[in-house]
Amino acid sequence: MIMGNFYYEEDWLEIVKEQETILHYDTFTRSMALELGLNILKLAEEHYHKPAAVQIIEDGTIIFAHKMAGTSSENDWWMNRKLAVSRLTGTSSLHACILAEMGNPTPQWQERPENYAVCGGCVPVFPADGSTPWAYVMVSGMAHQEDHQVIVDAMARQLNKKIGTVTK
Repeated sequence: MIMGNFYYEEDWLEIVKEQETILHYDTFTRSMALELGLNILKLAEEHYHKPAAVQIIEDGTIIFAHKMAGTSSENDWWMNRKLAVSRLTGTSSLHACILAEMGNPTPQWQERPENYAVCGGCVPVFPADGSTPWAYVMVSGMAHQEDHQVIVDAMARQLNKKIGTVTK
């Protein structure tokens, strides 16, 4: 379904909400961030066969970053804006995107759209209690739903959890 700028399926909102509920961490260390980032790169290459740029940010500090061949500084532009959406909404950027496409945008990004990219590709790393995220994981370079799914697939693998998918 395309309502605004981005494609999505009607069931994606429930899938993304469930992903965000399941993918909580008891702890999240920088070693775990390294493992997560490397798993994202591996999945992007082996499953999607596309290049991706990946960043993991903790307290405003980049603790993992890699750009596969075929990505550029433009991907940084996208990741920074996806991060702004996720920080503002407290959800994944795809969650916010689906809500916006359904007619429920957040006023701040309508007022200053150059600061936000309302599309998939940023997922908060929530602690087990669901409070303030420990970190944010961003991907850019593929279709926006693939940017999202590659992150949550790597998180699910790391946490040994099963999740639904927004990609075919």
